[in-house]
Amino acid sequence: MNALFLKIKDLKDSKYRREGNRNLLETEFGIGDTVALCGRLENIKYTQYGPRLWINDGSSMGVTVGTFNKNVRKDAEEILKEFKIGQEKYILLYGSPYETDQLYINVNHDNGVIVVSKENYERFHRMGVESRNYLREKFGLPVEDETTKETLTAISNSDIMDIIKGKDKGKGVGMEEILGLFEDRKFIEDKLFELMESGALYEPKPGIFKVIA
Repeated sequence: MNALFLKIKDLKDSKYRREGNRNLLETEFGIGDTVALCGRLENIKYTQYGPRLWINDGSSMGVTVGTFNKNVRKDAEEILKEFKIGQEKYILLYGSPYETDQLYINVNHDNGVIVVSKENYERFHRMGVESRNYLREKFGLPVEDETTKETLTAISNSDIMDIIKGKDKGKGVGMEEILGLFEDRKFIEDKLFELMESGALYEPKPGIFKVIA
């Protein structure tokens, strides 16, 4: 097994290829037959092909688990039983690339889906940035700047509320100011409306958010 430890956005410029009976993924960081992804679990649903997990590491992606492996399917089904939307849960996935009309990652390794702590999630991505920067320097490419946009990727509802509280000087915080902190603006926008619907946030003026004390 030759594993590539990637962020979801790295898959956009990757290229699938088949060599003999091996499914390979070619990226700017190398070629591998296994992809490792780590992110906050957004949702999980049962399908006829196995549980489908949506994870977010700054970008969002759905991954099918256990189509051909009952062991890892059972692991994912246990996660499905316990999962509640809005909770903070992080997942490490090991999957294989394949392609029909588009690129897919299918998880069929034993122990291919593992629940990890937020600390391990953050460690995974720090290591990813360090390894990518090493390769970028080696090939004369610009290194990544690990800014707030990089560190505030797998965001929970409580994290968003803490950010708004911290930035609120009394009149609330504008939507653009909040969205500007993140790569995945659509994901954060959905989170803001979810918090409003739950009664955790309100708008004193359109587009201005305050936390309900």
